[in-house]
Amino acid sequence: MKKPLLLLTAMLMAVTMMAQNQARISIQVSGKPLDEVLTEIQNLSGFTFFYSRDAVAMQKKVDFTASKEPAKEAITRLLNQQGVNFTINGTDVIVLAEAVKKEKVIVSGTVIDDMGYPLPGGGVMVAGTTQGVVTDIDGNYSIEVSLPCALEFSYVGYVTKTKTIGDASQPVNVQLMINANELKEVVVVGYGTMEKREVTSSITSIKADKLIQGGGGATIATALRGEISGMTINTNSSPNASAGFQLRGVSSINADDSPLVVIDGIPGGHLSALNQDEIESIDILKDASAGAIYGTRAAGGVILVTTKKAKEGSFKVSYTGEVSTEAVTARPRVLGRERFLKYMRGIDEGHDTDWYGELLNEGAVSHRHSVSVTGGSAVAKVYANFMTQNQKGIAIGDSRKDYEGRVNGYFSTLEKLLEVNFHAQFLQVNRDLRSSAGQFNQALKLNPTISPYSEDNETGYNVLTGGNDIYNPVADVMLKQNDRVEQWISADASFKLNLPHNIKLQATVGWQNKNQQNTQYLNSHHKTCIDNGYHGSAYHSYNKWVDITTEATASWSGTIKEDHRISAVAGYSFFQSSGEGFNMTNYDFVIDGIGAWDIGKGTYLTEGDAKMNSSKNSRERLLSFFGRVNYTWKDRYLLMGSIRHEGSSKFGKNNRWGTFWSLSGGWRLSQEPWLRDVSWINDLKLRVGYGVTGNNNFASGVTVPTYSSNSNWIYDGEWGPSYGPSKNVNDNLRWEQKSELNVGLDYSLLNNRLYGKVDVYRRGISGMLYSIRVPQPPAIYETTTMNYGNLENIGWEVEIGGVPVQKNDFQWTTTLRLSHSTSRITSLWGNNTYSDRVEFPSPGNPGYGGRMEEGTRIGQFYIWKYAGVTEEGKWLIYDKDDNIILAENRKYEDKRYLGNAIPAVIASWSHSLRYKNLSLSINLRSWLDFDVFNTINMYYGLSAPVGTNVLRNAYIDNRHIKEEKVLCDYWLEDGSFLKIDAISLGYTLDMKQWQKIIDNINFFFTVRDVACFSMYSGLNPEVNINGLDAGYEWFNNIYPRTARFTLGAKITF
Repeated sequence: MKKPLLLLTAMLMAVTMMAQNQARISIQVSGKPLDEVLTEIQNLSGFTFFYSRDAVAMQKKVDFTASKEPAKEAITRLLNQQGVNFTINGTDVIVLAEAVKKEKVIVSGTVIDDMGYPLPGGGVMVAGTTQGVVTDIDGNYSIEVSLPCALEFSYVGYVTKTKTIGDASQPVNVQLMINANELKEVVVVGYGTMEKREVTSSITSIKADKLIQGGGGATIATALRGEISGMTINTNSSPNASAGFQLRGVSSINADDSPLVVIDGIPGGHLSALNQDEIESIDILKDASAGAIYGTRAAGGVILVTTKKAKEGSFKVSYTGEVSTEAVTARPRVLGRERFLKYMRGIDEGHDTDWYGELLNEGAVSHRHSVSVTGGSAVAKVYANFMTQNQKGIAIGDSRKDYEGRVNGYFSTLEKLLEVNFHAQFLQVNRDLRSSAGQFNQALKLNPTISPYSEDNETGYNVLTGGNDIYNPVADVMLKQNDRVEQWISADASFKLNLPHNIKLQATVGWQNKNQQNTQYLNSHHKTCIDNGYHGSAYHSYNKWVDITTEATASWSGTIKEDHRISAVAGYSFFQSSGEGFNMTNYDFVIDGIGAWDIGKGTYLTEGDAKMNSSKNSRERLLSFFGRVNYTWKDRYLLMGSIRHEGSSKFGKNNRWGTFWSLSGGWRLSQEPWLRDVSWINDLKLRVGYGVTGNNNFASGVTVPTYSSNSNWIYDGEWGPSYGPSKNVNDNLRWEQKSELNVGLDYSLLNNRLYGKVDVYRRGISGMLYSIRVPQPPAIYETTTMNYGNLENIGWEVEIGGVPVQKNDFQWTTTLRLSHSTSRITSLWGNNTYSDRVEFPSPGNPGYGGRMEEGTRIGQFYIWKYAGVTEEGKWLIYDKDDNIILAENRKYEDKRYLGNAIPAVIASWSHSLRYKNLSLSINLRSWLDFDVFNTINMYYGLSAPVGTNVLRNAYIDNRHIKEEKVLCDYWLEDGSFLKIDAISLGYTLDMKQWQKIIDNINFFFTVRDVACFSMYSGLNPEVNINGLDAGYEWFNNIYPRTARFTLGAKITF
């Protein structure tokens, strides 16, 4: 698939060039200077002219007419008529003409910043030319020019200023203003864009070039950690790890509460399919007033991703290359051989094995390469990016290879009456999934005197057989195949008509196809095969999903009597998703060498014991009609309202349609006469928004009857097998509904050197979906999905950004983000007054560690309260009346709510420092005042029972406990931590001073997950706090925590 993408890009570039050369123009001028005529033709055709404005021929009056004439022919005819020499190179026209000789003069002066400090290294250019100089260390400059002229003064991070120079007798001094928080910055919102100053909802915008280079790993998720206040991202360092996103706390108990991802205007995208190099910006719609226009899929917020657009001009190429490696930063401290035998944990097998270390792939090198190309004219331009990466995890049997390509194009015709934008992407991911977190759990408890290897086995591995609890995790990885190939193909195109009076009509169609093929094979020497008596096991599965989106919008914007600015959009949206799958398993093969690729030859098929399954998902459809209106008066008072009427096939006919709306307003106090002249206030805006969204993010088919051959049916009072319903159907199921109030304040002070925002929100979710136990009969199955109860979130977010230092050639910018969220179950309906959750696995029978109950706060643990240990080492707990009893006499009703897994404050603090061509970025992140349930210590921190390995702590801090584990708050620990998320050092080398091919090279070295400071005794205090079951570090899900080191370079040609 890589070759077709390369061919497609080449064809698009060729089409772009052809479109420019074949464009037809119509023009009629009389008595105009030649340079003005060339400017008009440049605007009409997409050709770019290069000439000296001072040339005699450029000022000559011209009469010229062309009617629908090919642009290249018209340009050739015009310049031949004028008798000037010229060269046409693609879309560049170089006009050679002799300039009028004017007297040269020296213009000099000083460039300073808003605080009066000199700006060294700033640019001073003669406007419209490539002639320029750089200011010295004191901000002084001197440039030879011909008067009159215009000089452009620029500096990184400041607003460029242009001054017309007519007299060189006096110094020309210029003061540049900081551009740290440009109010006219465009923010992407639902179905459009707005200037930042006009936003009345809670929105966070991130420019991709502000993200740390080399910090993302296999996906963009890691690079986003800490960049968005109120958003928690759950992932680990495995290249095959998925990422969970949650915005502003829990928004559902059963339906998916992840934010909706919209890529280039197409809802339903996946962040895991994106390459950081191709992203232009990411905008997060946090509150319901911003997200309501997306209706049912916006309950968890909305993430709007804009990929890079094609740029006008000569084709530019850039290449980014990275190499990375990882090192483990936290390991469980289990007993080594000597202590294992000392404490008589098991028999001596004669070896000394570090089982955890045997599963590591330390020193493995990953690499990533990305090439982008962009260019074209005003009427036809293209952007393309190609990326390949080979990411190797820290665990053996854990890796992925990606091949990705994207092409974005733009075409316009009829003087931009019609504009066409399109995006196409292909992604293939080849995953090695042999590694699992359970293997590291096995490494904790294995006897360290056992060897992973054996000369007596032809595979070379010591295959431990018999029993399900003990196995050789190294052999488990090496004696099996578990590959998955994923292919994503997506494409969309939009056609926009720009009609008179600022009316725009747009139609968009999008299509996405995802295929997933999984191949597994267990070698005949694998423990599973030996224990079950067959010679090899093979498995194939194939799954396919297709999404189709069509949308049409009409928009208008205008100004009435100067003070009233109005914009409006209305539209329709249709979404359809379908999926199907097939899998087969067979056993007992003659040889292992072919693996799973001769699956029909296993003997279980001929004996009728092979397995084969196929499925087809219930088709999902969404049909919506929506609109939004924005109003601004005197750039002071802002109002926005939106509505969406949406129908979903997931619900029964009586509850299929819902209406979702929002209303928000803003007051720019800084534009009031009584504040406008306060020099230290640049912008001050109060926002209030209220919105209602729905949630249908659950599996389709809950209200649609589906059938299977494994159903049960009552006949003559007896249950019997039948071909019938595969689940209980609830025709009365209705939308989950979220209502949210958000109050915010945006500020920019001290010449924009101090800026930020504050938000306070309260949202309620009603009619939450949950699987409820129901009586049988009349129900066929024991659970039915029903609307179950209500939930409430309350929280706040604060962002403080600034430029503390900006002097000479050193700049320091910083941003501090703080947030807090509390979620409560406010009511549960029906007879199900509570639901136990989080069942602790064997060995033993610890019970459930969580409970969902009306009036409780999400994040609490429902466990017994620890009261101590007897002299004999027996557990003591408190009963319901606070009496101390032996744990062996405990009852269920003695449990209570303890601890809190949700941090009181989540903070991140990013720093960017720049000195000349050097840059340094440092990102810090912290969770404060929360509890972690340390199940690693609970399962492996006690000396009883013997037979397996344990943590050293079993004979240190926990040596006084002689009994099996008890589910109590003894295992709760303060998880507060401070992490150095990333440090990145960069240097930009200007190559143009030595040659003309390479513009610059940006070298960077990035360390991710540098250090973690915490009193928590487990492996990683940053546990999953998304969803209902927050706060557990699970002993059977402990993928190693690592630091990642990346060296890279970006070369721009």
